[in-house]
Amino acid sequence: MWAEISRSSFWSGQLSGVRRVFQVGCTFIREFLQRFFRRTIVMSRTKKYKCRGGHSSCAVNTSERYQCRLCRYNKCVTMGMTAENVQWNRDPFPENRKRKEKGSEDEEDTERIPMKRPAISPPHFLLTKPKRIVDLTILSGKIQKILNDKKYYDNPKLKKMNNLERLDFALREWRAKQKKEEEMEMISNLTIHEMFKMCEDQMLIIAAWLAHCPYFQKLESSERYRMFKVVWNVWRRFERVEMSVQMFGRKTPGRVMKFAINEKFYVTPKLSIDISKITDWPLSATFLGGMFRDSVRKLFEQTGVQLAYLEPSSMEMAYMLSQLSWQLAGQALQGKVMEISELQQEELADNLHHHYLQIKRRSNYAGRLVKLMSIVNIVKRLQIERRITVELAHVFDFFNFELSDPDMFKE
Repeated sequence: MWAEISRSSFWSGQLSGVRRVFQVGCTFIREFLQRFFRRTIVMSRTKKYKCRGGHSSCAVNTSERYQCRLCRYNKCVTMGMTAENVQWNRDPFPENRKRKEKGSEDEEDTERIPMKRPAISPPHFLLTKPKRIVDLTILSGKIQKILNDKKYYDNPKLKKMNNLERLDFALREWRAKQKKEEEMEMISNLTIHEMFKMCEDQMLIIAAWLAHCPYFQKLESSERYRMFKVVWNVWRRFERVEMSVQMFGRKTPGRVMKFAINEKFYVTPKLSIDISKITDWPLSATFLGGMFRDSVRKLFEQTGVQLAYLEPSSMEMAYMLSQLSWQLAGQALQGKVMEISELQQEELADNLHHHYLQIKRRSNYAGRLVKLMSIVNIVKRLQIERRITVELAHVFDFFNFELSDPDMFKE
């Protein structure tokens, strides 16, 4: 019964949240498309574009982005862009680039052979740097070694523990390293390398937490790694938000001004994130840095009061993290992962029932369970909104790098 309560309200209100994010994303898309549209009109390219698919219906997405300029131009038109509104006296194009365009019968064939292009200086708003590959092989190896290490499952301390107690044990081990507020240091500026390093450290912690779960051990090695990639980032954000509310937000839970980004440092809303190394777009600081702050801010605003009021125990937090992880993984991966997810959630509900009755001596806990799961559903909804925003960034080439394992940061 409690497994049903856990999943019942997830889709409630989800559509409105997705719609809000989509509207914001459209504003972001329009600004980037305007650059392409203006370049097309000023350089009279519309008649040169030909649909590569032959049906004028090519997808503009992460796998096909920018491959068909005609369909990309048509997308601009459908978004309301017109030639009459183009500013002609702004950012003039180099004359040698114009002459090249006039002498080319097929612009797309020319762009497919970059070595034959003359060495020219392009306009400032064109992306010019080739994408770099970020090799995650070493990190991936460390994570998979932990996920497949039997020592976490076979730990003698865990032999008499049930499923939920094991996860609580692993969570408390991690949180035992958390410094007290007066011992933590504030970070006001953060580079992308520092941010990635913090993520890497927390990935290893989350991998160890997952490895403690008996049902996780029933998955094939490849499925464990796939599940990890689905859940690690949302697990990390939710756990840190709850810890921040616990440490800093008892008096003003909905307006927490400090975020415990890891066990040693905290940040404030004034945090400056330098991401110039991973993007060429001038709006980088406002987009990705803002996305990071907004995702944390929304978690605080929409879950902070409830978390502060409920004051979840370590056992309840382990329950919420596990429900969150297995529900997301089951929905994303389907198949065997979905089957095991159902079994895991049912056993977790039984374990929590035992905890309330036998340990807490509390029989009337249904209302509290509903509130705990309402928080989980909020986190899931916000994760979907964030995923859409990140996807839009990839569609329009916001990032100037690619990962050797693209799913690692797929959200």
